Amino acid sequence: MDFNLPGEDDPRRVKVRAWFEKNPNPTYAQLAEQGWTASNWPEPWGVSADAETQFIIDEEIVRAGLELPYTINAIALNQCGQSLLTHGAEEQRQKFLPGALACEDIWCMLFSEPSGGSDLGGLRTTAKRDGDHYIVNGHKIWTSVADEASVGVLVARTDASKPKHMGLSVFLIDMHSPGVTVNPIIDMTGNKNEYNEVFLDNVKIPADALLGREGDGWRIVMEQLQTERVGMTKPGVVWGMGPTARDLMDGLIKTGRISDPLLRDDAAKVYIEGEILRLLTFRNMTNRINGTPAGFEGSAGKMMSSPHGQRMADIAKRSQGASGMIRDPDVLPLPNKKWGMFSNWDYAYWFSPANTLGVGTQEVLLNVVAERVLGLPRDSDPTAKVPFSELSGGLAKAAE
Repeated sequence: MDFNLPGEDDPRRVKVRAWFEKNPNPTYAQLAEQGWTASNWPEPWGVSADAETQFIIDEEIVRAGLELPYTINAIALNQCGQSLLTHGAEEQRQKFLPGALACEDIWCMLFSEPSGGSDLGGLRTTAKRDGDHYIVNGHKIWTSVADEASVGVLVARTDASKPKHMGLSVFLIDMHSPGVTVNPIIDMTGNKNEYNEVFLDNVKIPADALLGREGDGWRIVMEQLQTERVGMTKPGVVWGMGPTARDLMDGLIKTGRISDPLLRDDAAKVYIEGEILRLLTFRNMTNRINGTPAGFEGSAGKMMSSPHGQRMADIAKRSQGASGMIRDPDVLPLPNKKWGMFSNWDYAYWFSPANTLGVGTQEVLLNVVAERVLGLPRDSDPTAKVPFSELSGGLAKAAE
């Protein structure tokens, strides 16, 4: 099968490569000036690149030895920034997008809560209108990079008299506002924390921090999550990022560990999975070329890629033998690429249990695929149309 990907002499590639030759050590601000940190976005933020041109630009950024911008500032460039293009006011775009595109203002996503986990419909954080401000109170958890972020994309309940999936709204908040407390969550990777818990204690935010209309939160959040899940339908070890099964196989061959028949059998299986994910990546690219928006098939892709990454990391770690039982980051050789924190099989292994929990658990994704893709009967939810303030279990009290 020939996918006819753009070759070395493609004029678009030649143009981009020539720029990098003149600018060998560019900053991300310089890339943003070229419109390449989110090249698929419309001008002036991007260059309205079609999927194939975006593929070329990304390849040339990696070839220049840089980490891809959307892995540095993933929440802004991959998940939430596009919501400003669709639902935001021009003043919000001018205020928030330049710093995000330059990877100078890191964003985080204030969604999950201790009481609800992946069930955003049950969130208890409130934002109550008080004149020209909102007052926010609540507790968020499992928030990636909150300790580095200057902008938080917050979903909060603004009207508890409506059913749980209604009455939610999205805000862009200053993470340095008084009342915002960020506590890192130390995990078993032994590396710098990825996750944090965030306390919001009478945080005063201006009314114009509201994204879209009050009550539009559920719709905006679902758009962001589907976009995020499609972005994870790739063959990398953690949520589509990092080394792939091809890199795993290459490392096993170079170290001679492929001679172990059990490892070889397992490696062959994940190699096949990796190639299927690679084809799904091209399918997603085709959808983008044809203008097909991200749909619920993103849930199916994420459902496949998450355990695939876990199996890859497990094989890499097992290939170390007894030395893998202690902290030994020297797992398998990798190509000279910058994958950020996942540029290491050891870290990927210890992080990988989160693969099937973050951005929707496997159980949540199974429900989405069953109901929205296969058309099976929906789960019965007697609380779906009940005002949130009337729900039991203390939810009403939290929202008052």
